[in-house]
Amino acid sequence: MQVPRRIAAVILTHHPDQSILRQAIASLCAQVEQILIVDNGARWDAAGLLDGLKDADRNKIDFIWLERNIGVGAGHNRGIQWARTSGFSHVLIMDHDSVPRPDMVRHLVAALERLDAQGVQVSAVGPRYVDRYTGRMAGFVRLGRWRPTRVFCDSARTGELLETDFIISSGSLIPMTVLDKVGEMNEDFFIDHIDTEWILRAKARGWRSFGVCDAIMEHSVGYTTFRIWVGRWRNTPLHNPERNYYLFRNSISLYGMPHAPWRWILYDIVRLVALAVVYPVTAPGSWSRLRFMARGVWHGLRGVTGPLR
Repeated sequence: MQVPRRIAAVILTHHPDQSILRQAIASLCAQVEQILIVDNGARWDAAGLLDGLKDADRNKIDFIWLERNIGVGAGHNRGIQWARTSGFSHVLIMDHDSVPRPDMVRHLVAALERLDAQGVQVSAVGPRYVDRYTGRMAGFVRLGRWRPTRVFCDSARTGELLETDFIISSGSLIPMTVLDKVGEMNEDFFIDHIDTEWILRAKARGWRSFGVCDAIMEHSVGYTTFRIWVGRWRNTPLHNPERNYYLFRNSISLYGMPHAPWRWILYDIVRLVALAVVYPVTAPGSWSRLRFMARGVWHGLRGVTGPLR
């Protein structure tokens, strides 16, 4: 695999905060060859987004306007397919609320080059991120013997790479050759665990993922966080009640897939039970959340996929 030369950033949007999206685009224009914005059925006015950009930067931006919300996995796949058809060698997947630092892509590319020189089969490399709401720098996740553990970068070291078992989709740089062999994102899940399923599928086929400590972005997971005890105190993202349906349903669906390791399954079951107990007590919309959780469990057991109807 050669050093990446043609990188396309694919930003999936759905009712985006345009001020944050504008920051992301301003940063990415100097880092990638082309930016594709895939709008998942929201149909917002993009004129203001392009105001103030140089003509050269405007020419880097393309749009796909979907008629309806087809889900995160399908939206990513539309961008991946566009990048493949357009001849790009790598795809940088971004959420509309992620803002990369000016050198993020350079560090991701350098990591791929190093790993390739060592003969490592890499599925994806990803940055660490600063949570927009808490200001905390996230770590990377590895599967321990009994549960996942977080590993953190050494701030005194440069060029540090940490092998990880999970990388969030936003900020991940993926070679097109890997997507051709591992396959694209799971569209049946609609939202939640799409990145988890893809990374586990790639890992089961011998591909490894790495966190790049020098690559950093600002990101938010959920609209706020709250503390929960699952073996230790941890900050858990809080989404709207409907997302609880997808989390529970897709977890159960993933348990039945051959590439889901038992260590992750056991931990995730404990996590879901804890959420089912804690959410009704601490989170707003408790009864609504309980109904969505129960429905997600039922649909997961029945094999229901796609959007919630």
